[in-house]
This record gives sequence, structure tokens and C-alpha cells, in this order.
Amino acid sequence: MDLDEFDDAPGLFDFDADELATLPPVRFADLHELAADARQSPSLTRAAEYARGAEQLGYEPDDLPPDNREENHVFWVAANVGFLEVEEGFFAKELAFAWPEVSDAQAVEMWAKGMYGVIVANITDQLEIDLLDELLDQDPDAEDALPPFNDAFHMLVPVLLVALLRAPGSVPVSELRRVAVGRTGQWSWDMVAARQGDPLAAILQVLTEYGTAVVENYAVRLTPLGLYGTVFHMQQDGHAVPVAG
Repeated sequence: MDLDEFDDAPGLFDFDADELATLPPVRFADLHELAADARQSPSLTRAAEYARGAEQLGYEPDDLPPDNREENHVFWVAANVGFLEVEEGFFAKELAFAWPEVSDAQAVEMWAKGMYGVIVANITDQLEIDLLDELLDQDPDAEDALPPFNDAFHMLVPVLLVALLRAPGSVPVSELRRVAVGRTGQWSWDMVAARQGDPLAAILQVLTEYGTAVVENYAVRLTPLGLYGTVFHMQQDGHAVPVAG
């Protein structure tokens, strides 16, 4: 791929720009409260411990990321947060040794950066190859054809985060599923659900494990950190989000 084309690639929330333009103002929790939650994050604790042991793991840069799925996840959280240096080697950065004794602002920003992996989580990474081929071989003119961006579930998490951000409280799981099916197409959704189980369940697991969302009484809501992290990445994409004072 030409580097200029890569630079022009859509941002995480660009497909949802129209929705973002009508978002109501959001209100963040107190910085100290957000930082306390970030410091208690099991994901960041594991990522810091992993980074601090990085020099003893014996990897070379060409061997990364690790093949083990769980280790791979911890590795990328550590890299996204800033605990690991991976571009010119594989070693812990000072923040990994300092964690959790960092400023409140640093703690919240680091958690938000780590949320990147949640936003780009793509259920198609877990699909059987033959199923993925079937999804991609659809007639582009068919009524239930895929949206025009590579595959059925690419960038699905951002549209669900926007739906959660628009809600004053929580969103029923059934409503989130309706939003997801509207993005992917009913045919594609049903095919994946029949072959590999409910795609929304896998996505909600990713959101809840990182502490981005909570599922209670068949409804989903963003955590205070999840709200902050969602807006953080929207702003990183260049989208203006109104924030109440």
C-alpha cells in the first residue's frame, strides 16, 4: 500500500461522523475518580507487570507479537498504553516501572490509550476462513450485501460506542444488537451467529473485560472511564464532541 493512501485511511469514528455531529454534551467524572479507577484496572496492572519482565522474555523485534492469544492481548495493551517500546526493540519504558505511581492525568490518559485495542477489536479476526470467504464473496448489489468497507464486522465497535454515548443511561442489549445488524447486514449477522455464536456477546466481552462498559439486567452502559476513553479517541480522530463543564 502507498504510504499516502495509508495516511488517508478513515479514522476510527469517521464512518459515524453524522451521528457524532448530533451528540448531546457529555459530562466526565472527576479526574481523581477516573484516575483511581484506572489505577485499579486489572488490564493495566497485567500490562505493567508484563512490560517490566519484557527484557527477560527473550523476544526479538521480528518475533512480535507473541503467538499466545492471551499474551498477545496483554502485549498490545502494554504497547498502546506506553509501557513497552516495540519499534526499536522490546523493552519496558519508565512508565511501566512507575505505574501506578503516576499523576492522575497520566493514569487516565494511559487507560484511554489502552482502549485503542478495544475499539479496533474485530470479530472477523476470529472467524473460520471459509465463513469469512463466504461473507466477502457476496453480490455487492444484493439487498443484504456488506457495507463498502472490507468485511461485515470491521469497525463495528465504534458504532456501538456511539450508540452507548447517545444514551442518557443504559442501552438494552436488544437495541445494541439492532444497531449492530443495521451496520453489518442481517444476512451476514445471521450467518456468523449460526456458525460461531452471537457476535454481540463476543464484542461485549471485550468491552467489559477492559472496563469500558458494564452489562447489567440485559442492558449496557459505559463506565466513567469508558465514556472518557470513547471521547478521547473521537477527539484523536478530529471529531468535536461537546463536553459539559
